[in-house]
This record gives sequence, C-alpha cells and structure tokens, in this order.
Amino acid sequence: MEFRVCHAPAFSTLEFSLSAGDFVVAQPNSMLSMTAKVGISAHAGRQESANQTSNGQRKNRHSILGGFKSWLGGESFFTAEFSAKADMQSLVLAPESYGDIVALDVSASSGYYLTHGSYLANIGPTDVHVKYGGVKGLMSRKGLFLMHATGRGESGDGFVFCQTFGAIEHRRLEANEVLFVDNRFVVAFADTVTYQLVKATDSIKDSLLSGEGLINRYTGPGDVYYQTRGKPSGGFLSTVLQAAF
Repeated sequence: MEFRVCHAPAFSTLEFSLSAGDFVVAQPNSMLSMTAKVGISAHAGRQESANQTSNGQRKNRHSILGGFKSWLGGESFFTAEFSAKADMQSLVLAPESYGDIVALDVSASSGYYLTHGSYLANIGPTDVHVKYGGVKGLMSRKGLFLMHATGRGESGDGFVFCQTFGAIEHRRLEANEVLFVDNRFVVAFADTVTYQLVKATDSIKDSLLSGEGLINRYTGPGDVYYQTRGKPSGGFLSTVLQAAF
C-alpha cells in the first residue's frame, strides 16, 4: 500500500494506491472517490487492531461500547472500512476541514494522543482506542476522553492520519524542553510528552484582556503537532458541549 497527501495545505486530500487485501479504516463521510474493486463496510466504534493473523484473516474488534467511547472522544460513532478486492485500486479521502493532513508513524514503542476531531484514518498494524483524559482534558478543551494511537512493532509500523484546520506545524521537543500552545490549535502529541493547563500570564487581568486565558504547556521529549488556525466557535453552548465530549 502506498499513500500521498495532495493539494496541501488548504484543500488536502489523502490518496491511497491499494493491492488486493489492503484496507483503510476511516471516518464516515470522508471518501471522495474510489475505483470499482474497493468494497465498503461500516462498523460501530474503532477497529482496535488493524493487524492480520498468520493465515491472512483480520481480527476485527468492534462494539456498541466502542462506538460510544469514540463519540465521547469527539469522533463518529461509526467507522468505515475500505477494502481492495483486486490489485491496482485507488481510494481518495477528503477531510471536512479546509486544511492539511498529517501522517503519524506509530509503532509498539511510540504512540500519539489525538485531540478532539482530528482523527481521519489509519492503516497497517495500528491500535486506535479511547482513553479517559480526566478533568485535565476537560479543562484544556480536549474533552474528557482522548484518542490514543499506537502500533504493533512486531508486525511493522502503521500510520494514523490527522485532519487539521489550516497548515500544520511540527515541533520536536527535547527532554524537559517546554512549548506553550493555545488550546484550540493542538492536533496531536506524542505519548512521551506531558501537558499541563496553565495561565497564559501571571496576571489574571492580562490573561483576560489578552484573550488568551488558559493555555497548554507541553514538556518533552517528543513531537507536538498543531494547526495554524482554530476552528470557528459555534457559540457558548457548542463550546461547552465540545469541552465535555
């Protein structure tokens, strides 16, 4: 399987070249085009293992509970699986956001937390599941639940794709290196990175009048990905609901 990101950074699409047996797990309503020998199946929740067994059969794990947890993580209740039934097939995904697409290379020893609404698709031996983020996640507007993407190193690396609003920025933090990022802009960060919600300034007046308020402090080592634009707010009620879920 091969993939490439086209038309970046404003109107990005994700294009796959598939051989027989290849499959892509993605958010519903993300398919732009596909060839005739690509089949579609829908499932509740995340496919927590996109791996293959020794006899070539996939072990899919879907459940209503998994769908509910995905919804709490800011993603769709369902996922779509696109499977190639012949060689030389193609699939093109287009995210809802007017922005870039970033490919995260995951393995058994490296994983990423994905923020609310950033998940687009995953391929290869990957585990994508929802973890409880606690009050810290709620207060930082990442939600009570975060998606955690990891790979299975013994089977080779997998990829998880994130959709962004605007272009993507990438910072590699060294051990104990600190980066402050506004809550609305973070897309994904390595699970080796710690984060804490802090005041933007020491002065409450300056925090309020500058419009910054609370921001996230990320401490390395690890990668942090953030977008150059924040999605427009849908109003106070929408902001509260997004923070909660």
